[in-house]
Amino acid sequence: MVDRLAGLDLASVPRAGHRLCRRASLVLIAAILVPLGPAAVAQHSAIPPSAPKPVNARESRKHPVALPTLTTAAAVHNLTPAQSRLHYPVHLRAVCTVCFAGWHGFFVNDGKYGVYVETKNQVLLTAAIHPGTWLDIVGVTGPGEYAPVVDQSTLRILGEKPLPPTREVSLETISTGVEDGQWISFEGTVRSVGFGDSMLALTVVSGRWQIVVNTPPGKTAANGLIDARVRIRGAAGPVFNQRRQLIAVGAYAPNLDYIQILRPAPADPFSLPLKQLRNVFEYSPGASWDHLVRLRGIVSARSGQTVFIYDGTQGAGVISRERNDLQPGEVVDAVGYPVLGETAHTLDDAIFRRLGTAPLPEPRVLTPKQALSGEFEGDLVRLTGRLIEKGKAWDQYTMLIEEGGEVFSAVLPGEREDPAMNALREGSQIQLTGVCVISDTQASRHFRLPKAFQVLLRSPSDIVVIDSPPWWTPAHAFLVLALVIAATLIALAWVVALKRRVAQQTALLREQADLLRESEERFRHMALHDALTGLATRLLLQDRLDSALETAKRHQTALALLVVDLDKFKDINDTFGHQAGDAVLRSVADRLVEAVRKIDTVARIGGDEFVVLLSDLRDPHIAEKIAEMIVQNLAAPVLYEERELPVSVSIGVCAASAGELDAETLMKNADAALYQAKANGRNCYEVFAPAMPGARTA
Repeated sequence: MVDRLAGLDLASVPRAGHRLCRRASLVLIAAILVPLGPAAVAQHSAIPPSAPKPVNARESRKHPVALPTLTTAAAVHNLTPAQSRLHYPVHLRAVCTVCFAGWHGFFVNDGKYGVYVETKNQVLLTAAIHPGTWLDIVGVTGPGEYAPVVDQSTLRILGEKPLPPTREVSLETISTGVEDGQWISFEGTVRSVGFGDSMLALTVVSGRWQIVVNTPPGKTAANGLIDARVRIRGAAGPVFNQRRQLIAVGAYAPNLDYIQILRPAPADPFSLPLKQLRNVFEYSPGASWDHLVRLRGIVSARSGQTVFIYDGTQGAGVISRERNDLQPGEVVDAVGYPVLGETAHTLDDAIFRRLGTAPLPEPRVLTPKQALSGEFEGDLVRLTGRLIEKGKAWDQYTMLIEEGGEVFSAVLPGEREDPAMNALREGSQIQLTGVCVISDTQASRHFRLPKAFQVLLRSPSDIVVIDSPPWWTPAHAFLVLALVIAATLIALAWVVALKRRVAQQTALLREQADLLRESEERFRHMALHDALTGLATRLLLQDRLDSALETAKRHQTALALLVVDLDKFKDINDTFGHQAGDAVLRSVADRLVEAVRKIDTVARIGGDEFVVLLSDLRDPHIAEKIAEMIVQNLAAPVLYEERELPVSVSIGVCAASAGELDAETLMKNADAALYQAKANGRNCYEVFAPAMPGARTA
């Protein structure tokens, strides 16, 4: 007599890769146990492991055709989506490789191939199903959400059986998605350990490839795995979007016993040997960048989570794993993972240890051309130049500086208005002290050459006014010219000679004035338009937002802000390179411009963050329709070098009628809606509601 095992009433555990990105969590699956009667296997027949010939659905309705029963995991997994929707009968015997309490499905392997099995009516598993359970499975094929699965399954326990040998694969192979559901093993270095939805999430890297491994927490201290070299046995379970397209890779290990430590993590990361920044990325036989490195230096500046340190040879940015309050002048040890950049490098996921204080190094006195060489990125530098333009946008001041025919920018973080910055006059000759950061590059054979740079200022005291703007301007020059012409009319004896001379001087002055005006217009355009996408910058967006608010008050209309953020854009840069990332940003910019009206403004305000200003709206709800259209349009992949790159965005929407909100509150509330959209699973939009965290009112 076969006992029926009912599923326990447990919270389902998300399974990465088989639920839509827009859900708050990913649903994980398992199987239900029921007796197998003779009717369930009446049509059982053996067929080759290759996919069956397609059946025309229209003809099958007119003349029903008995579909063959599939008896191998490969026969199921190798179906096309259209074939799997015909619900071929399935009868196979396989061993469970990965399943967890609370799932309503599990991975199995018949000794040669793996496939995912979902229970009938998605009933939760009991403890009777575990890795090594030998099962007789009856069900039908289903398309799954990426690769075909065995659906609506009932099963009978046949006993216990050893798990089959794993097949050794690389992270690069797993990243293609072809290993979905297969019982595999691979090696890598554990970079971080997180915990969510009752599962441990281990980020494992190998070279430039990265995978997230999910496993139940055990008695072993998981944090001790960070920076350990491991071999993992488990089932591949990539992450997909609602279009059945691969967007990330993942795997599932039955428990921590399936994670073999090949090289233990250091007991104390700060006991690692010290390295100099110049040597971290130099050639060294047998060296690997998958492991932690330790640097020591003086903090020269900080910007958000990035701390700039100088180790006596050069400077670099270190991205902190946690928030910190490090200040310039502190001596620290920094332990983190090296990250390749286009002209320089950084440490990511870093931790710090304070060692004391020391005098800051003397700034390197440079010209703009020397700064563009790239030799001084991350260093404390000092430059002089003429202030062309300045502006305030949300949390920073931005200045354009010209010196010797070169134009560069300087950025001073600060949310509050600063009197010293407000008193700074355009045209002043100023001296700047700050950290040199390369902001744009261009390709040249096997080099990436700097194309533009910024100076990251620490405080207003880093700006010294050398000389105020001169009195001599084009307007004053024309005034003097008018006086000269008047004098020539009095001196009739010198009319002919003076007229010739005045004409020459006038032409020269006009030419100089035209050149100066063209130069200033060019610099102004550079300040107001993003170099990569051609979209508006923060400065131009702020100006148009202020104007749109005034127009809304005057005409009693509405406006809306849409904050658009690319989902997991860092994965595209890490996987395909920064050139692919730039191509994605340009494509996203073009699609955003196509989705809105000519009177609307699309701006790029950060690396992968955009803002859309919808002005003069008669109905605020139009903003939601536009946001929905943008989410759909931008979900289409971007073609780059004959490869489709997956793209999706999250959008925060804040609409307001005349006089309701000011510019700052609109932006804060749109950001709050964006955070809610990301919390809801990304690839969606959220409309601001006052109950959202971070909401503000006028």
